Amino acid sequence: MKTTRTILTIVAVLVALSYITNHGYIWGGLLETYARGWNNSNIDDIEFRDLRTISAPDSASPWIDKRNSGLEFSEDDLAWHEEYMSASFLVLRGDTLLFEQYWQGHDHTTVTNSFSACKSIVALAVGLAVSDDKVNVEDELADYLPRFAGDGGRGLTVQQALQMRSHIQFGEDYANPFGFMAKAYYRDNMQELIEPFRVPEVPGSKWKYEGGNTMLLGELIAGLDEGSLSYWVENRLWNPMGAEHDAFWALDAPDDEGGIERCFAAYYATSRDFARFGKLINHQGNWNGQQLIDSAFMAEMVAPIAEISNECDAEHYGYQIWLGEMESGMPFSCMEGLRGQMVISVPELDVVVVRTGYDKDKRKEGPLPSDILRVLNMGLRLIGA
Repeated sequence: MKTTRTILTIVAVLVALSYITNHGYIWGGLLETYARGWNNSNIDDIEFRDLRTISAPDSASPWIDKRNSGLEFSEDDLAWHEEYMSASFLVLRGDTLLFEQYWQGHDHTTVTNSFSACKSIVALAVGLAVSDDKVNVEDELADYLPRFAGDGGRGLTVQQALQMRSHIQFGEDYANPFGFMAKAYYRDNMQELIEPFRVPEVPGSKWKYEGGNTMLLGELIAGLDEGSLSYWVENRLWNPMGAEHDAFWALDAPDDEGGIERCFAAYYATSRDFARFGKLINHQGNWNGQQLIDSAFMAEMVAPIAEISNECDAEHYGYQIWLGEMESGMPFSCMEGLRGQMVISVPELDVVVVRTGYDKDKRKEGPLPSDILRVLNMGLRLIGA
């Protein structure tokens, strides 16, 4: 009995200390991860989030359905899907859905977490502001976020933040419950978390993947005082693209309490609707004749950093999006997230491949996640492209 009281006392003290030190988010994080059998967040965690709705338009534009029931994965590919717990796999060409398969109880109406794939959506929102002449990517970030003036920003530009070249050491360790990313994903008051960071050295020469850069871009959009990030996406992208279902963006507090988007992750949508971003990228921001985003910005978005800047030699990344080439030399881009969420765009073929799932192969193919090429080749084989 005494031992039990001692254990309970220790636990109570630890819980109290966690909240006093602003680490109380850990307990909620444990409930939605380890208590459900995962070692970190997963694509089905929407029930735990405060959400802002990105409403679908009254008149949706479904894909042309020409799925071929004769298309099948190879045994190796099926084994891969089983090993990494795929949830969906879609292949589209232009406006036409050619292949679609679901696992894990998912279907075409299931909304799942994008994780970092939505970093590309944030870049597209910046593109909207550029199209409106509200933002210039060559401007210093300080022009929009004054705390980065002078030595606070050391000349950091919007473009460098888009390309992950800020040199700000936010931290990107997903396994550390006390690290920056765990705090950004689970705790409240994201603005308070990011506020103290400044640029430690002259930025631009080094590429390093850091979700904090995306958070700065989300803050920039919100600071334009023309609506939330979700508002921009809903009215300028989701509605014009004819999405069939509502999407949702997780917030750091309830919507009615002024929550802001966890913009580096946690955009929830159906796989069919995620594919719309791939088509938009394939068509340089044009949606069925309507130029939603300036085409020059879209060209920069999918241009390797090394083609735009002589400061940095990174060729695998653009504006918040992964870039690569097939063996033939044909370029592609990929919105990619933690568990292997992918929206791969191949403009020369007008093809989009979407994959969602509960896990991924964590190895690299050069600087790219190795699964990207595998998923792309799977999709192209299915349709004989």
